[in-house]
Amino acid sequence: MSDSIAIDTNLWLYSYIEPTDEESEKLHGHAKKFLVPILKDPEITICLSSYQLGEILEVLRRMSTSQEIRDHLLQDFLSEGFFIKGLTVENVTLSYKKSRISNIHIYDYLVAIPLKGIITKIYSADDHFQHKDFQEIAEVINPISPWILREGRRPERRD
Repeated sequence: MSDSIAIDTNLWLYSYIEPTDEESEKLHGHAKKFLVPILKDPEITICLSSYQLGEILEVLRRMSTSQEIRDHLLQDFLSEGFFIKGLTVENVTLSYKKSRISNIHIYDYLVAIPLKGIITKIYSADDHFQHKDFQEIAEVINPISPWILREGRRPERRD
């Protein structure tokens, strides 16, 4: 039986970009160590919202990841082993409402809400995903704990 999961954008980012210093090298190593076996496991389906598909490719572009790597990753995302769920107006409306109440980026909701009822786990090192709104969608696991990643901030190690 296949397990359907979501992997937050930061984990993709830290798996694909090169570390800039010794401390971040450990973080990148943890992210790759998590992601590689999942990508090789035929029993796992990695699910993404169409929003997240674009987000990952754009973040990697901003980090100067080569066009060739991004093209290859897009082809992988469109292949067997991945499932892309399109956004609906209802997804955006609900994401906006929840974001307004929680003060968490709408983008985090656009990653998760379209996948409700499809995924059983969300892998994220972003502490926003520990909020009950995300816990109601699926079990949330930080696979690179004690690292905490949040957009716009330096990675933080909480031992």
